[in-house]
Amino acid sequence: MILRSLYFLLFLCCSVSFAQLTVTDLQGNPILDGATYNYDTTIFEDAKIKFVVGNNSTTETINALIEVVSITNSDGTNCQLCVQPLCFFSINAGQSYPNNPITLAPGANNGGNDYFSNQNSGDGVNYPMTYVLRFYTVDANGTEVGNDITINYNYTPANLSTRNFALKDLGIAMENTIVRDFLHLKTEIPVNLKVFDNTSKQIKDLQLANGSNSVDFSTLNSGYYFAQFTDESNRTATVKILKN
Repeated sequence: MILRSLYFLLFLCCSVSFAQLTVTDLQGNPILDGATYNYDTTIFEDAKIKFVVGNNSTTETINALIEVVSITNSDGTNCQLCVQPLCFFSINAGQSYPNNPITLAPGANNGGNDYFSNQNSGDGVNYPMTYVLRFYTVDANGTEVGNDITINYNYTPANLSTRNFALKDLGIAMENTIVRDFLHLKTEIPVNLKVFDNTSKQIKDLQLANGSNSVDFSTLNSGYYFAQFTDESNRTATVKILKN
C-alpha cells in the first residue's frame, strides 16, 4: 500500500512539473488549445495575433518552442513570426522556431512583443490561408515534454469574408437551430461544415453531401455554437446553434 502511494505521488509530481507552459494574450487571458483566429486584412499591425509565452512553475525552468504544424494556401513567405529577440520573415511547415528554445525561469515570460502576422495576400482564389502554430516545451536533451497548445490563424480577404451570405444562397435549409442530439438540414449542393464553440475553438469539420444531413451534437456540452457552411465557390454562411 505504501509502495502504491509512493508511485502515485511520483506520478502526481511528474504530471504537475510538466504542466508549466502558458500562452496568453496581452491582457493575461489564456489562449486555449485549438483556438481559431480569423483575419481579413494584411495590414501589418491589424493582422497581428499577439501572445505571451510563459512558465507557470515556481521551481523549474522550461525551454519553449513554436512549431509551424501546417500551412494551407500559402508558401510561408510575406509573414512574420517574432519570438523575441528573433523575428522570422518566412516560415516552413514542420519547422520549429526559434532555432534554439526560449529558456524561461520559474514564473517568467518572454514579454509582450511576440506575435504572428500575415502580409501574404494569396492568389485571389484559394482561401482561407491557414497557419497552424503549436507551442510546446523540450527538456535539456531536446525531447518534448509537458503540455502543448495549438492555434489556427486564418486569413480571408475582406471582399470575401465580410459578405454575409444567407443559408438560402448556398441552398441550405435548416430544420432546427435548437439541438438536443442532432442538427438536421437539407443541402442542394455539397458543402463544408465547420462548428465552433463560443471561444472560436473548432469542434467539427465535415463535408456534407447534397440532400438530407444529420450532424451529431449529442456529445457536446450545452451552450451556443456557430455552424459555418462553405460551398465550392468559397461562399460562407454562418448560423448560431443552441445545444440543450
